[in-house]
Amino acid sequence: MSAQRKRHAKTVVDAAMAAVMVALMATAIVQEAPHEWFGIALFVLVTTHIVLNRRWIVAVLRRRRNALQTAQLVTMALLVGCIVGLAASSLVLSKHVFGFLPALPGAAWARRVHMICSYWAFVLAFVHAGLHMRLPRRMSARSLWACRLAWDLVACYGVWSFMNLGLPAYLLGQVQFAAVDFQTPLVLSFARWTAIATLVAGVTYLLRERLSRRKRKDDSGSGHLPRAMR
Repeated sequence: MSAQRKRHAKTVVDAAMAAVMVALMATAIVQEAPHEWFGIALFVLVTTHIVLNRRWIVAVLRRRRNALQTAQLVTMALLVGCIVGLAASSLVLSKHVFGFLPALPGAAWARRVHMICSYWAFVLAFVHAGLHMRLPRRMSARSLWACRLAWDLVACYGVWSFMNLGLPAYLLGQVQFAAVDFQTPLVLSFARWTAIATLVAGVTYLLRERLSRRKRKDDSGSGHLPRAMR
């Protein structure tokens, strides 16, 4: 596969993963069969993502890593762990895709593991996206203003959705059973989770850029110190 085609494949897979992650959270409980098929799609996409990026993973593991690369690897490892937890618990809880399997014991623990892993996988997936995100360096003033306005609006809606859906309690494992409002239109649910995804990825990207700028500033400042003070 040529480098250009590989980059295109990575972009398509990454975009598909983001869409499937949102779809999984939006269809949880209220759309059982689609939710399970989305789960299968996510597992396939994550596997494909790892295969496409295997050279980067091996290279980073072999050499000395900086803080950003370490954060990327830790986030990826935690995310893969959550995906494995989701896959294992799905075999026990599945009613449609794996409905042909004999009933497996452990539904209580599987439900709890599935719930915790699903929320953490969602957050970690978009933290992972924010750590790897690349935005155009040169933009017109009008485009930059429009992007900032759009980000502010989506981020505010994301914060409201994050709190309104009670994500802090789910992430801390304080909720035993998911509370779902069946009156909420599916389109609105998609919008809420998309806003949360954008919020997490955007905040991660902004923090990464701020820390990178501070490090560059500190490094450039240290270059002017007298040799005896270094």
